[in-house]
Amino acid sequence: MTTPFEYRPASAVLEITNRCNLRCPHCASNSGRPRQYEMSVPELFEVIEDLKELGCERLTMLGGEPLLHPQWFEIGKHVNDCGIVLQIITNSLAMNDAVLRKFRELAPEVIGISIDGATRETYMATRGVDKFEFCLKNLWRIRDSGIPAAAITTFSRQNLYDFDRFVELFADRGIIWQIQMANSTGSRFDEEMKLTARDFEFFVDRAIKVKKEFAKRLPLQLTDDFGYFPYERWVPEFDLWEGCPAGRRVIGIRSNGDVLPCLSLGDGFIAGNLLRQTLREVWENSRLMRTFRNKGEILAGRCKTCPRAARCQAGCTASAVTTTGDIGENLYCIRRMEEDKLVEDFAISDDRPAAELRPGGA
Repeated sequence: MTTPFEYRPASAVLEITNRCNLRCPHCASNSGRPRQYEMSVPELFEVIEDLKELGCERLTMLGGEPLLHPQWFEIGKHVNDCGIVLQIITNSLAMNDAVLRKFRELAPEVIGISIDGATRETYMATRGVDKFEFCLKNLWRIRDSGIPAAAITTFSRQNLYDFDRFVELFADRGIIWQIQMANSTGSRFDEEMKLTARDFEFFVDRAIKVKKEFAKRLPLQLTDDFGYFPYERWVPEFDLWEGCPAGRRVIGIRSNGDVLPCLSLGDGFIAGNLLRQTLREVWENSRLMRTFRNKGEILAGRCKTCPRAARCQAGCTASAVTTTGDIGENLYCIRRMEEDKLVEDFAISDDRPAAELRPGGA
């Protein structure tokens, strides 16, 4: 039985431990040490069962590093037993033959390995360890085992301009490439890593190229921080965007029981805690969840006046907070980028400051 409530967490992201063998600067969860309290396996089982009751269809199991949890396999098996589609995200540093056999037994929908460097040097710069070839080998081993494999790359200024090298590395390899932008929600994030407007333009240009020219050679999966409603209809799914799914169709749960609309958000977005409330109470009654379900009422700046505002609702909330400090306005928007570029090109010919010609300008 599922909830009759208007919204259901069709997709859940479950952090089973915050323990991690890396200290990546872009990590939104500040993973490393376990949290002061982490839920027991029976408690995690109950969370999974409650998610099923609320209508969850797909669960992504991660950390921290999930393979560092001594009972990660049992937790994954319980997801399967509850009839929820399982996905796993790992850095693969703890992967060995025994782990691969367990992966095969779980048969998840996909296993994603975080690879933020296209070369040994860039991988070391972004991840802090000399494990580039090791992780690549693990990616190929997962693919060869018959499990759908994905390389997950988080782009910041540390690795953005290696984009073409990533394409060369992953094309024709029979894997999915998921790309996303680093958000400054973690305490280790250096603001110098944040993509500028020009960086974002480069990022969009390269993603378009892969979508158009490498469609069959490299399936590209764009996350919700990439969009929205561009004038050039090069990604059909962008026209299907219905606003940030956080708190509406997506839920994030930390290993200590904290519930967030999305785990890409920081401590300021904790809707409740499962040690004090039931999952249903948090999901259905949290004031923060209600705010996320009514973002259209708090839009700001150009997002408020955009003709696509009612559907877009400022895109990805984590990106909006990262760029403006406001969940109601988002600078990482392809439509906005296209408008700014047209205005700047016109300003050159019109001999007026571009700011006067932008929406809301003088």
